[in-house]
Amino acid sequence: MRRLTVFLTLPLLLAACSQPAEEGKPAGNDLTTAPAKSTVLNVQVVAAKKGTLNVQRSASAIITAQKDSQVATQSGGTVTRVLAEEGEQVSAGAVVVQLDDTGQQQALDNARLQLQQAQINLQQTRDATANASASLTAAVTSAEATLAQARQNAQSAETLYGLGGISLADLQAARATLAQAQSGLSAARNNLEQNGRSAQGSVPLQQVALETAQAGVRQAEENLARTAVKAPFAGIVANISAKVGEFAGQGTPVFRLVDPGSIRAKFSVPSSDAFALTDGTKLNLGYGGVNYVATVQGSPGIAGTDRLVPITARIQGGEQLPVGAAAQVRYRADLGSGVLVPSSAVQVDGGETAVFVAAGGKAERRVVGVIAESGGRLAISGIDPGQSVIDPLPASLQDGAAITVDGAARPEAGAAEDSGAQGDTP
Repeated sequence: MRRLTVFLTLPLLLAACSQPAEEGKPAGNDLTTAPAKSTVLNVQVVAAKKGTLNVQRSASAIITAQKDSQVATQSGGTVTRVLAEEGEQVSAGAVVVQLDDTGQQQALDNARLQLQQAQINLQQTRDATANASASLTAAVTSAEATLAQARQNAQSAETLYGLGGISLADLQAARATLAQAQSGLSAARNNLEQNGRSAQGSVPLQQVALETAQAGVRQAEENLARTAVKAPFAGIVANISAKVGEFAGQGTPVFRLVDPGSIRAKFSVPSSDAFALTDGTKLNLGYGGVNYVATVQGSPGIAGTDRLVPITARIQGGEQLPVGAAAQVRYRADLGSGVLVPSSAVQVDGGETAVFVAAGGKAERRVVGVIAESGGRLAISGIDPGQSVIDPLPASLQDGAAITVDGAARPEAGAAEDSGAQGDTP
């Protein structure tokens, strides 16, 4: 029986060994050769799209006003009238609070009386000087005429005395008359000169007195005007602290004035976001359930000691917003631009980041660089827009694997509707 078994087994072994080898392979068993790949993976793809990845952020803001003034008194006094109400719009120069001006009005009346007296004194001095000057000038003219006549008579007397026509006494009398006329002219001229010197001193003195009185009137008028506390610019009276009958010392704030056209929002953002908030950037500001459009004004881009960059934005239609209130600002910050793909299409292996591109029925592994990531999306470099990226990635997918694409490439997931990405048409 054992011999029969050997005879039956031997032909089978010979038949097996006599089977022809596969073309291109050595005959016999090769345990080191990997089995042929025969599995074809069915995958889905997305069309990579060029765009900008951004994120929406929010920050707390404080409502401020560029023109926000605590208006104070310029003099002390009792409040007699309050001429505006809180919330009322007033024009520039309008009187809001009036102080008692009785003393200032009396001081102004006295200053005006002193001015009138100074004007009268100056005019009287001028008139007296002019009249005296005319009279003295006439006296000088008369003395000159008298001297001329006395000189002529003296010369005639000299001639007659030489001819023996008059006596020595007559000649001496003529000479005495000439000397008297000379003395009279000298006195008249001296009086005229003294009057001129007096005029030169008294008239300017009275002129100075007049100018002093004029300055006194101006000062009294200014003191009176200071009793009226006026609005330095057009705006809304936000608060009135003065009450009728109370005394307000000089420099005491009595009302607060806000220019509604200068309403601003101030907030701070990280320095990485400040580059996106340049001058003119539009923001959304919410307060009390109402949304307003705010526009960034001159962002400095320089962080403060808290490492945050201060931002100021002008609020459109924010005239009724309360100054000092807190609001919420919402804005978008660009994280980076590149080719947008879902994070589920990215493989991280061995320190490399890669995606698989469907091309020619095979999966091609492409190493890429990550520019930005947010909300399950990445902006990458290393592939071209429009390429079909496999998403999601099968666990067994390898470079060069045979694939079949399930349907057409769909748009990059959520590119059209996701507010976190802004795409450009490739």
